[in-house]
Amino acid sequence: MIKLTRQLALACIFALAAVGCSDDEDVLPPAPLPDFDPTVQLEEVWDTSVGDGLDGNFLMLQPAVTEQALYAASHDGEVLKLALSSGKELWEQELDFSITGGVGAGYGLVVLGSSNGEAIALSEKDGAVLWKVQLSGQVLATPAVGATRVIVQTMDGRLHALNPETGAVLWVYDTAIPVLTLRGSSHPVILGNVTLAGFSNGKLVALDTESGFVGWEKPVSEPKGRSELERLNDLDGRFWVTRNIVYATTYQGNVVAIDISSGRILWAREMSSFAGVSEFLGQVAIVDDESNIYVLDAVNGSENWKQDKLRGRNLTAPTAWDRFIIVGDFEGYLHWLNYRTGEFVARVKVDGDGLWAPPVVKNDMVFVQGNSGELAAYKVITK
Repeated sequence: MIKLTRQLALACIFALAAVGCSDDEDVLPPAPLPDFDPTVQLEEVWDTSVGDGLDGNFLMLQPAVTEQALYAASHDGEVLKLALSSGKELWEQELDFSITGGVGAGYGLVVLGSSNGEAIALSEKDGAVLWKVQLSGQVLATPAVGATRVIVQTMDGRLHALNPETGAVLWVYDTAIPVLTLRGSSHPVILGNVTLAGFSNGKLVALDTESGFVGWEKPVSEPKGRSELERLNDLDGRFWVTRNIVYATTYQGNVVAIDISSGRILWAREMSSFAGVSEFLGQVAIVDDESNIYVLDAVNGSENWKQDKLRGRNLTAPTAWDRFIIVGDFEGYLHWLNYRTGEFVARVKVDGDGLWAPPVVKNDMVFVQGNSGELAAYKVITK
């Protein structure tokens, strides 16, 4: 199995060449920062740093937020628990291995994945290591923590259900994945007795959380073209669950709405994305593979608006919240757009090394972790 970074894959695809591609090739120049008059005032509530961040690696480490605390990790093994309101450090754990997947938190656990294919559970209370288990491959996805199962996805196309008390493997789902894929994984989601997971073959799968029984497997899109590069069809971006509907998108494929109970596709629209989607107030926000931002009607997939002034800026998955669409970019800016019109309303610089992970919202605060380990919390103080 060959993994391409997103930058290298895009350089190859836009050059229409399957070999001899260079990650230094400037195929899609980033748009300059757009000028606008801010209409929303932001307050940085607190900021801190988490180890060396991604340490130059292409990873999607993002904080986990619970009712009272935030958990964050760095590639070099540092894990922090912080108070939501103040950013005060509640505990710190230094692990002796590289973290590549995380952070998942809940039900007393903080779960991470390592570059060596291990899943590690820490205590939410004090950060003590509770268990560690060897899995079948490297973990890039954020583990999903449920009441009776911890679900960990590995790069070899497997989904592992672990006992939350011991780490013992209770069941494994295995699917075939292509020879050539983008480097990344969408994150599995536990919805009570249903677990959803997306794979590099373009499929979204619903399984029984307890037993691993497959309820349905649905190709979000089918691969097209003759070369392996043209047939890239990864479901690597964040999918989004609202009520009984899951919204998902694939690279060089589609964005779809699927009824979770039946697996029936409610609507589909051709679109290519490796970032992902979010939904709020009946609107689906998506960042395509050129970093254009679209907002679609959640009922039928029709386009409400498109914003192309951040094209080529390698945007994060969008986070739709309140009256805003929030995205980060490769220079570390966090952009706030009006959710009805797509107009820019605010912007803040978070991390000079850029932003890969999308912002996370809890209550009235927005949390974002940058590539160098900068971690900040923001609040809207005027609208």
